[in-house]
Amino acid sequence: MSEPSPLERIGVAPGKFFYGWIIVAVCTLMIAIAYGLMYSYSVFFKPLAEYFNWDRATVSAVYSVSLVVRGAVAIGIGWLADKYGSIKVVVFCGFMLGLGLVLSSRVKELWQLYLTYGVIEAVGLSGAFGIGTAMVSRWFTENRGLALGIVSTGSGLGTLFIIPATERLINALGWSQTFLVYGVTAGVVMMTTAFLLRPAPRPAFAGSNTAAPPAGITLGQVIKDSRMMLFMGAVLLFFFSIQIIMVHLVSYATDVGIDPLVAATFISVIGAVSIAGRLLTGIGTDKTGIYNILIFTRIFLVVSFICLVFTRTLWSFYLFAVIFGFPYGGEIPQVPLFIGKYWGTKSMATLVGLNLFVITIGGALGAWGAGKIYDATHSYQGAFIAGGVAGLISLLLILILRRQTSRND
Repeated sequence: MSEPSPLERIGVAPGKFFYGWIIVAVCTLMIAIAYGLMYSYSVFFKPLAEYFNWDRATVSAVYSVSLVVRGAVAIGIGWLADKYGSIKVVVFCGFMLGLGLVLSSRVKELWQLYLTYGVIEAVGLSGAFGIGTAMVSRWFTENRGLALGIVSTGSGLGTLFIIPATERLINALGWSQTFLVYGVTAGVVMMTTAFLLRPAPRPAFAGSNTAAPPAGITLGQVIKDSRMMLFMGAVLLFFFSIQIIMVHLVSYATDVGIDPLVAATFISVIGAVSIAGRLLTGIGTDKTGIYNILIFTRIFLVVSFICLVFTRTLWSFYLFAVIFGFPYGGEIPQVPLFIGKYWGTKSMATLVGLNLFVITIGGALGAWGAGKIYDATHSYQGAFIAGGVAGLISLLLILILRRQTSRND
């Protein structure tokens, strides 16, 4: 008797269209919207600071609050999606995303922006990554790394297209009307596409590169597992460094004389390169193992910060964007892959949400800390050095994690 095909293993008859690819497309779009809007804050940064006469630490703090709220809520949103299904949860997130941005277009005081952008809009952003990667993981057992690599390109695509669009819209309409346009558009698209989501034919706990979760394992046990603790520490430090760049690179470039429209293209280049990074590392994880990829992303991250310390000219900014784009892109698929490897996919949205919370804490500290360093020194050089050091410590934690798991596996 012949071996069943990968599609037959998840209940799909030969010759029939595999709906998993629709899931990949919808989840890619969700993540593109969420991350494109999130990183567009770097373009809103100076217009908000100049309009309200706020210092950079203050403007950074709004983004940092948004990150922390998004991460904290992602745990509960993931749990709701795991327990009750994804459609209603994604519709709710789409509504909150649209509402938060529409209300942000009407703010007059700082506390209002904290509420509308830092809380309401952040709740809307909280579900895209955890729910999207969990659904794709359940639909794919074979080549899960490739599927997650594809869906993770959403953040790169969002960065590639939404960042330059934001710069042009702000120039044409102003920051307030741009928030309004994005709120209506993103809210409608997110809520509409949610109805294309479908549960997988059966939970995909096993696969060629995924271990089944231990019977009866609880969320508390996972959190106490030293593998998870080391991994969360590594990703916290990694995204501490990432958010320094994603929030402050445009401001740094304009500080040294780069035109704002050109500076916005640096983020777009990062997004474009990150797409290749996500695909290559997704395939690479299937072929070479997750730890080699985690080490690779951190080495490139540290190298990129070393380059940035000396970056002043236009060509050097583009070179930095290319080098930085690979680790920024390559890290994203590794979170659900690591969780699936050791704990399966049954509670993946919850566990991804937990890691997202840790990631956003690191990112919030990086974004806010870089703003504080600039306000104190009128330079970003100290922030860039801190980002490089955080990347080195993250690399050390991954090396410890690999050594520990190699003894236990």
